[in-house]
Amino acid sequence: MSYCTVEDLRAEGLEDSDENLERQIKLSCEFIDRITGQFFEAREQIIRLDGRGGKNLLLPYPVIEVEYIKVNAELISDYVIYNRLEDRDYPKIFRSSKWPEGRLNISIKGTWGYVEEDGSTPVSIKRIAKKLAMYNFPALIDKEAQTEKNTNGLLISETTDGHSYELASDAVTSAYNGAITGDAEIDSILKFYMRSRLRLGIA
Repeated sequence: MSYCTVEDLRAEGLEDSDENLERQIKLSCEFIDRITGQFFEAREQIIRLDGRGGKNLLLPYPVIEVEYIKVNAELISDYVIYNRLEDRDYPKIFRSSKWPEGRLNISIKGTWGYVEEDGSTPVSIKRIAKKLAMYNFPALIDKEAQTEKNTNGLLISETTDGHSYELASDAVTSAYNGAITGDAEIDSILKFYMRSRLRLGIA
């Protein structure tokens, strides 16, 4: 897992060892995944879900493709996958015959991830992964030490990966008021991608 590279950091002038830079990158990427509840690269895995009797199975992660689906240990094929770019915030699989109720009775093997149409990591995620790594991630929790960095190179607006957003003026000062990292741009992007803001469950 890597949303940025050692070469990206060296291009910004960092002169630490490859080992230390790789450690910083690893920490920053793990932090992004943990805070957002998402991941931003294609990963193959099996996900097990509860059936609740509805027609729409709402998924915990955006689905790229599905290898198979089993319901009560039996393969099924009568479903429609919503995996278009615009479906990433509300990924689901539709079944007209409904998803039968049960505990972890639905198994889906597939490829998942919040990625661009070409399978790449969103540009804004790459950007904050690099910033986190450059900031010396473990020290980032010391918000006072980050005061001068809060608006350094701040991205005011961006249109990317099927979305557009703009940092409001109060976002610049939000870093001082219980924000995640103390960097207004990083915090705004993390909050934009947080899975908790999405509609999850089965309907």
